[in-house]
Amino acid sequence: MKTSFKKWISILLIIAFLIMTFYLLDVGMIMGEIKAIITNPGILLFIFTSYSFAFLARGVAWKLYLNSRVRLSTCMYGLFYSLLLNHLLPVKAGDFARIGVMKAREPDITGQEAFNSVIVLRVMDTVILFGMASAGLAFLKLPMNGKLLLWLGVIGFVLTLLLYYKFQAFFKRQLIIMKNAFTGWRGIWIIGLTLISWILEAAVIYGVVLNGGSSISFVQAIWVNSITVAGQIFQITPGGIASYEAIMVFALGANGIAAENAYSAAVITHGLKYLFSFIVGGIALAAYPVPAHLLRKWTRERGNES
Repeated sequence: MKTSFKKWISILLIIAFLIMTFYLLDVGMIMGEIKAIITNPGILLFIFTSYSFAFLARGVAWKLYLNSRVRLSTCMYGLFYSLLLNHLLPVKAGDFARIGVMKAREPDITGQEAFNSVIVLRVMDTVILFGMASAGLAFLKLPMNGKLLLWLGVIGFVLTLLLYYKFQAFFKRQLIIMKNAFTGWRGIWIIGLTLISWILEAAVIYGVVLNGGSSISFVQAIWVNSITVAGQIFQITPGGIASYEAIMVFALGANGIAAENAYSAAVITHGLKYLFSFIVGGIALAAYPVPAHLLRKWTRERGNES
């Protein structure tokens, strides 16, 4: 049922993107904005530096979660392999890459520890993203009806309760692990760095939208990024192609960006993230090559789970 529901939502998002493409695609506009970015080193530096620091913050948070018993380079290689695979495959195999790299490079970390660290940090990512998205709905001046917000809150609360009671043993086990990891200043740093990482990632959208001549605040860009990334739970195409753009066009439109400009910004933003994933993924492959059979194993593991 869960898989069927996810696939139907994913298909609807792909159809929405195809309709948007038919009505909104302006190749000349997109090429003009790409040329403007390429010829503006300041914008490129701002976008890629912010995005790089976002991943550095996640890497440091992961290292802290494992009580600094691992090398930062291991955390970064795991994140970069994860990013690359998620942009190449229709399934999110990246988390298995993170676990695999951690187990292979850090003999003092057990497989269970590696698995738990990735799961807990992924859950925290999701909570933070949905939290920022909800805060935006509540405090940004968006064309949203109050009753809609109330119903969204009620639905979210009910779904949380259902998930908790269905997987109660799993959640209790994770809560014990999280309690140990998030005590004291270490926990504050982990949560803070993860929050900062998602704020930094919004710089990509912010830079692209401003470069295209539209107006958006950085707070609005954070909300758009939160909604868009959170929506990738419906990914069934490599890198979330189509679903990513469809959700971002909606989010930008809710912030007053014209549909044509929102479409161009979404396509360019996703393109830049693809470029970044290939660059850092290539660096990880060169610095710490992973055998092809391991890459296939990680891919099969995620495919079987789906």
